[in-house]
Amino acid sequence: MVTAYFSDRSQIAAVSGLWQWDYGQKLRIEGLDLPVAVEIHFSLQETGGMATTRIGTTSDGITSVTIPDFMLENDGITRNYEIYAFIYVTEPNTGETVKKIAMYVNTRPKPEAFETPEDQELFKEAIAAVNAAADRANEAQRQAEGWAHGRKDLPEREEDNAKYYAGRAADIAAEIPGAVEAGKKEIDQYVDGKEAELKGDTGDVYFAAFKVVNGRLMMYSDPEIDKVRFVRIGSRLFYRLAF
Repeated sequence: MVTAYFSDRSQIAAVSGLWQWDYGQKLRIEGLDLPVAVEIHFSLQETGGMATTRIGTTSDGITSVTIPDFMLENDGITRNYEIYAFIYVTEPNTGETVKKIAMYVNTRPKPEAFETPEDQELFKEAIAAVNAAADRANEAQRQAEGWAHGRKDLPEREEDNAKYYAGRAADIAAEIPGAVEAGKKEIDQYVDGKEAELKGDTGDVYFAAFKVVNGRLMMYSDPEIDKVRFVRIGSRLFYRLAF
């Protein structure tokens, strides 16, 4: 692997360290803000002739592309030579060469029984497919951030959702005591409505009495039943026997 570094204004980068008869070698490009997928045109000559296209992929600001294997063979040439790479940025209706890289190759004897894996050609349709996939991934990330903590470009989710739900939970917690009080009033109303059923043999009105039976709290109209005392702790209602 070799790396081409670009400063802010440099148009050409020089790279050394390649050897003839290597294969599967990667060229890394740093210092440029390139698309997720970008065409890299490789050639054995600086001008004229034909260039071979490979697709570079960019992640975290670093673009990587595979150098064509046959250019590292160069028909068995016996003197040092250069491989040129032209960075070519495409848009729907335009294509522009933005930078050039010169890679210096050291020649050496050909290894015995030398074979390289078959090259796979990539076309412009592949560029469009990769860019489309990247756009979908970026949009998914944007939407996820919007639901998680809001984004300025998603005004309907501008409020931090985590803070919103935390505040909503606090509001609900504040409502619990009122709900408990309302429940107590409903019990009192029920007891008043059952007044006739709660009268004893003497005609006196007994207050509702409670008893724990097999782990369940039961209500009776018998004043001899064990007394139960209720206590509210936080938002929960607890009871215990009172002697």
